[in-house]
Amino acid sequence: MIKEALAALGNSARDLFRNWRGLLLLALVYTGLLVSLYFFFAVGVASVWQLVVTAAAALAAPLLWLLLEAGSANAALPGATAGTVARRAPRDLLKVLLLALPLIALGVLFVYLLNKLPGWLPKIEEAPQVYTAGPGAGPRPAPLYWQEALVSSLWLLLLGFALPLTAAHLWLSAARDGLGATLKGLHRVVARAFAARSVLVYALGLFVFGMMPYLVIYARTSFSNSWAELLTFGLRLGLAFVLTLTGWVITLGALARVTPPLAEASAPAEPAPAPPPQETTAVEPQLQA
Repeated sequence: MIKEALAALGNSARDLFRNWRGLLLLALVYTGLLVSLYFFFAVGVASVWQLVVTAAAALAAPLLWLLLEAGSANAALPGATAGTVARRAPRDLLKVLLLALPLIALGVLFVYLLNKLPGWLPKIEEAPQVYTAGPGAGPRPAPLYWQEALVSSLWLLLLGFALPLTAAHLWLSAARDGLGATLKGLHRVVARAFAARSVLVYALGLFVFGMMPYLVIYARTSFSNSWAELLTFGLRLGLAFVLTLTGWVITLGALARVTPPLAEASAPAEPAPAPPPQETTAVEPQLQA
């Protein structure tokens, strides 16, 4: 199963880089999304033009995000080209929105419950700080309590794994099978999202598009030259940009390759053809002399 997951990721990466024009379109949309988010948070509302820019950025950011996800789902399908991505992404934008709304509501519910969960768990009794003797001695590190570990694991599992994996399968199914077939076979789409192959592929892809950009940006390095530090930070941002975009699309492509289309999965197996009847020859009785 691991070899199959790695092969699916490799085939997805090969097809994506062959379709470099489609990848360039996605990069332009992703850049527009980041720019709109920057203007939304950086520009104030002290003047009229600032208010207009902030409102435009607030409107453009979700539209570009929906367009990026629709384009990524279409670019991840086997045999996709730049033309299919440019043609189908605007058409599938509403599909992505309709499928994302219940997931957003589910995410809000998870956030509410996870914020309430520490109050429902047994209280953590704070132990007195213990200081060690000796040169450079200080307080011992605080122990890790099972309540904190449980809450942190649920945050990562639900919001970082379960919801994005479900969304990926829903968007892929909408791009490949259509919105009607996806809604009709919703239970099968969600069930296939948590199959062993799908979970393994997403876990491997999560390391590329999730963990590696984080490590690249927040890696600690010291420079004596400010220009070298600025250049290194820019290179880190560029590398994180590439890893995030390509890792996500490659993961979607691998998920599309390990899960068959709904029509193919639900079609009954054709019975084997019956063997042709054997020709029987009549044996004429021999006349006894």
